[in-house]
Amino acid sequence: MDDVHSEPYSEPIDLIALLAELDEWHKTRASLPDTLPWNVDTPGYLNRKKVYLKSIERDPETGDYMLILWRAVGGGDGVYGIPADASLDDDTLYDANEAAEGKEVIWGEAAYYWFIPSMGVFASIKFSRSVADTLLLNRYLRDFIELHSTLKPKHVEEKQNSAGHPYLSVSFTSPNVSGHLWLRIYSKRISKITNEADLEVMAKDITHLVKREEISAIDSGQKNWERLLSGLPFVSSVTSKQTRKVEVIIEAKPTPVELREILETYQDNYAGGIDPWVNVGFRKDGVGGTVWLNKYILKSILLVSDIGGVNDTGHYTTKRLFAALRLRRDSLLAPLGQKNKDSEAA
Repeated sequence: MDDVHSEPYSEPIDLIALLAELDEWHKTRASLPDTLPWNVDTPGYLNRKKVYLKSIERDPETGDYMLILWRAVGGGDGVYGIPADASLDDDTLYDANEAAEGKEVIWGEAAYYWFIPSMGVFASIKFSRSVADTLLLNRYLRDFIELHSTLKPKHVEEKQNSAGHPYLSVSFTSPNVSGHLWLRIYSKRISKITNEADLEVMAKDITHLVKREEISAIDSGQKNWERLLSGLPFVSSVTSKQTRKVEVIIEAKPTPVELREILETYQDNYAGGIDPWVNVGFRKDGVGGTVWLNKYILKSILLVSDIGGVNDTGHYTTKRLFAALRLRRDSLLAPLGQKNKDSEAA
């Protein structure tokens, strides 16, 4: 939470307390529609994407939480389809609700989140029939805090925008500042330490290393890069700029040890650089294009068995996810370090 009327000031919201309050609030809901933080009468929310809290569960042994959000498709009150073999002038639409035999259905997609409050982090768990959307989570938590949470005293006022439409202005009060505090929720990706198992996975499919540099084009005598590129079309021998951009592709099969050296060199010399061209990457067997290290994300795999029965829809319960995590939790969290600080999200 930030005070915008004076010098930068913020007060954190304790993540453990927030998730505990969300859990208690969820237990008071009778059905999925009740978990929408707002309703049609909430000023300024009518055209918002509907997101529901399908499940939330806490593991008493670790203090971890598992959340399942349900992102409605369309307005959440129906979805339509077009036959795959329909001609372009065929305007026939099929209502999916008709296939639900009269039941009211909230059509949508699941999003799974694993919270580790003891470390102040969370992870998105992506399945073939789910979405991974951090902004979706941030928006839901914001709506819950502003409309339902009692962790911080707040001031709610209905206002009108420049077009005359009503909206809710929600601010928070604090004995430490004279002005109001405004809620800001954000999250950032953690660059985890790459362990040996990760390096094994990365190295086994690499076929080429790629290096981009911007080199000086002003020098006396014939330069190495000119000799290398001599005779190639579209490479002018006349220097028109102070520098030239060069990309070198080398056939290589690095070992995990060599790959670690490459990653360390990248972190020391390239990561965070202001020149978007200068970079290091690799090409993988069976994958087109170059994977650049500044955009590479190594995803950990969590195997979820059919504990509790086979689910043909591809969706999972919080209990099944926790059962799968018990076997992998320590190894998944090890690269993040052993943090033991209070968790905060604000």
